[in-house]
Amino acid sequence: MTTVSERALSAKLLRAEPARLDGVFERLSRRVADGELPAAALAVGDADGMIRKAVFTSERKPIDIDSNFFLASVTKPIVSTAFMQLVEDGLVGLHQPIADFDPRLAGGGHEQITPWHVMTHTSGVTDLDPAFIARKRLGAADMTRMVIESPLHFEPGTRWQYCSASFYLLTLIIERVTGLGYVQFLDSRLQQPLGMHATFDPRRAGRPIVAVHGVGVDSFLTRFIVLRYMARAALPGGGLFGTLDDLTALGAALLRPRVVDGRPVPLRAETIAMMGEDHTRGVLGEHDGEMREVHHGLGWGKPTLMRDVPGSANVISHGGASGTRLWIDPDAQLVFVFFTNRWAADRSVETEALRGTYEAMSA
Repeated sequence: MTTVSERALSAKLLRAEPARLDGVFERLSRRVADGELPAAALAVGDADGMIRKAVFTSERKPIDIDSNFFLASVTKPIVSTAFMQLVEDGLVGLHQPIADFDPRLAGGGHEQITPWHVMTHTSGVTDLDPAFIARKRLGAADMTRMVIESPLHFEPGTRWQYCSASFYLLTLIIERVTGLGYVQFLDSRLQQPLGMHATFDPRRAGRPIVAVHGVGVDSFLTRFIVLRYMARAALPGGGLFGTLDDLTALGAALLRPRVVDGRPVPLRAETIAMMGEDHTRGVLGEHDGEMREVHHGLGWGKPTLMRDVPGSANVISHGGASGTRLWIDPDAQLVFVFFTNRWAADRSVETEALRGTYEAMSA
C-alpha cells in the first residue's frame, strides 16, 4: 500500500480546491439515498479547521447539519486528551498506580493499574455488560465501584482487551486531583477553549438529536428515558454526543495546538505526538475476531497499522458503535469526521468516503 508520505498528500490541496471533494460527497449522498444508511454526515478539515461538511438522510425528517450525533466510543480519545493535561501539569504520572488516588484499588492486581494501562486497553479490568448497565441504570459512582471491585481478567500490561468501563478510573483521578467533577473539567479545560459543545446530556444542548437505529430506542418515550439515564451515567468510555464542528475543532487543534491563556490547547505538540505512538507493539489481544498483535496509542487506535486503509503510519483514529469516526493524519494534515446513525453499521460506506478523500488529495 502506498503511504501518505510517499505520495506527499496534503489537505492543503482540499482547502485551496474544495471542489476536489465533490465526488466524495456525491457518492455518500447516493449511498444514503439508496438506503445503505439511514443518514450520514461527513466533515473534512485541516489544521485551520473546517473545509467542507454536509449531512444526508433518507428519512422523512430532515437532519440539521448542526445536530448532535451519538459519538459512542469516540468519547474515549476526548476524555484521554483532557486527562493528559494533568500529566503535562505534573499532577499525575502516566505510569503512576491509580491506587495512589484511591485505596480501594489495593490488592487483587488492581494496585498495578496505571493511566497508561487504561488508555492502551491493557488494564485487565472487567468491562461491564451493556445489557446489565441498561437494566440496572447505574450512575457514575456505582459504575466506578463495580470497576474497582470486579476481578481482573489478566495482569495489567500482559494483554490487550478493549474495555470501556476502565475509563471511569481516569475520571476518578481527575476528580481527586482537581476537585472538579470530570464533566466540568472536560468542559472547562478542553471544550470551552476550543469552542466545542459535545455533551453527555444532549437534551439540554439546544440542538436536534439524531436518533440511533438498531438499539431499540426508536420510540420517543424510550429515547427520553435512555437519554435521561445516560446524562446521569456520563459514560467516559462512550457517552458523549457531538457535532461535525465539535470533532473537526478537536482534530484541527490536535494538528496544530491553539494557545489559550498562555498554554497550548488541548496539549503540547510533543504530548500529542506521544499519545499517537504505537504503545502496544508486541502485545497480543483479540481484534476483529482473531488473536494478534495490536497497535494502539494512548486513547487512540492506530488503524493504518492494523488493516488496509489509506493514510500514514502516524494516523490516530477512533470509531464508535453508533457509526462515528474521528480520523487525524498528521502527515497529510487531514481531519476526517464521519457520522451515521445505525448501530454497528457496516463500515464500507465510511471507508469509501475515507479512500475518496485521500484520492482527492492526489488527483
